[in-house]
Amino acid sequence: MDAVMNAVMNAEGGSSLSEATRPVALVTGASRGIGRAIAIALAESGHDLVITGRTVVEGSAINPATGHALPGSLRSTAEAIERHGGRAHCVAADILDLDDVEASFARCLAAAGRIDVLVNNAVYVGPGNDVFLADGSPDDLIRRVTGNLTSPLLLTRAFVRHLMSTDRVAGAAIIDVTSDAGQRTPESPAGHGGWSLAYAATKAGFHRIADMIVVEHPSIRAINVNPGFVATERVLDSGSDLEWVARHGVPPSVVGRAVATILADPDVPNGGYVHAQPYLRRRLGDDEYEAFLDAAKAGDDVH
Repeated sequence: MDAVMNAVMNAEGGSSLSEATRPVALVTGASRGIGRAIAIALAESGHDLVITGRTVVEGSAINPATGHALPGSLRSTAEAIERHGGRAHCVAADILDLDDVEASFARCLAAAGRIDVLVNNAVYVGPGNDVFLADGSPDDLIRRVTGNLTSPLLLTRAFVRHLMSTDRVAGAAIIDVTSDAGQRTPESPAGHGGWSLAYAATKAGFHRIADMIVVEHPSIRAINVNPGFVATERVLDSGSDLEWVARHGVPPSVVGRAVATILADPDVPNGGYVHAQPYLRRRLGDDEYEAFLDAAKAGDDVH
């Protein structure tokens, strides 16, 4: 049986493949995009991975903006993790299913045996992101709050409770993939270059998780990471609606490399807020950063 199927079987069956000497990171929304890139970069930096998402196999994810099938799956991410030296455990999970959040964390823990790093990356992607509050659907508003705020809160709670029950609190970390929308008021409204009130409100709440975790548990490292504009698979498939982002955004692997570097950087303040792209440029230097960016844009397997 191949390595990826072993990963899936271990996630479902509860046995562990992780070596005690390698830290384990749980990355949500890792079927594609930023989550996939973070998972691969962490594998290369010495982590084993538990990856979650709704898309287990290729071809089953649909871009709601176009109706097109999107590339990416937990299995293909697991294959890439294995290529980069990590072990992968795939756990199917849906951030909109609040009744399953703690149960899904338990499945992740059973699969890997330990979890040292939590990366809250998954967000709700659906209709209503670019509409005024009064024009949106109440059901969509509830889904957005559920996926963007309530679900990561519950998952973070489960992770912290796990840490409190072990002797591995020191060195544990939480990375929250945040957004400018959680801090800044746009110059234009949704649909005209800005973002919706609903999205901003959920990201603002999400944005406060990291610094408040540090207040409650100073021994846990928690950092907000703003990826900036990123040309993910969904962005590239969305046509004119996200054309500016597709043209100016960086490949997801830039954010993955930034997150792996941040985790290894003791100078990043606990509870801090990091803009991934300028941070990585400063750390690598202009020449190395531009070379890495060029290779990523060319489709090279870099992290």
